[in-house]
This record gives sequence, C-alpha cells and structure tokens, in this order.
Amino acid sequence: MNNESEDQKLYSGPVVAASLPLLLAFLTLMVSHHISRLTKELDKVVHSYGHWIPGSTGSGPAGSIGSYSGKETLALGVWLASWLIFHLLWRKQDFSLQLWTRFFVVSLSVITLGFFHPLADPIVLFIADLVGAR
Repeated sequence: MNNESEDQKLYSGPVVAASLPLLLAFLTLMVSHHISRLTKELDKVVHSYGHWIPGSTGSGPAGSIGSYSGKETLALGVWLASWLIFHLLWRKQDFSLQLWTRFFVVSLSVITLGFFHPLADPIVLFIADLVGAR
C-alpha cells in the first residue's frame, strides 16, 4: 500500500518565501520612514501613497496618521508582491533552514536598529547628502 503522506515531499522554499517578504516589508517601512523625514516634499510623496487609508488625512477626534499611511501602503505592496513572486519561484525548492533562520534573525535585528534615530541618522544623512536629497 502506497501511503500518500510518504510520497509528498516537504520543501523548505515556502517557509523562506513566506518570511523573506516580511523582512522586505519591514525594510521598506524603515526606508520610507527615513525618506519622509528628509524634506516636506518627500514626506508628501510618501503620504500620497496612503491617501486611501481612512484617517490618513483630516483633523477629527481621531486625528490623522499622516505620512505613516503611505509608509504602510508601500510596505504592504512590497510584502504582497514579493510574497507572490517568491512563492511561485520557490514552492518546490529546498533551502537550508538553519542558514535562513540565522540570516532572518540578523536581518531583523539590523532593520530594527535602523529605526533608532541616533544610530540611523548619521547613515541616512550621509546618503541624503551623497544623492543630494537634502
């Protein structure tokens, strides 16, 4: 008797395909946050992506979340697009989960540190000066 569960091979690609988009979305949130802080014009550009979110504009009792709505929208778009692409590409691939877990934890730590302004501001301002965004 052929057991169906023994015939199905489990791939690690879907795990990587599901977790890498989280890193990319978190990275997008961090980068768009720092970009929106450079000038009011860049803040308006980032904010323009999120006007569809309720509470993105206005001054009612709940206030306005402002350009954070654009940052959320960009992160959501990157997460969804990258998840779809990676899922289609890697659904039958095998990766080293031990190596991926290390990469994931280190990347998540580095991105989290990127939200701390005393650490990130010198790098952000250096890059902004380099590309003339200030």
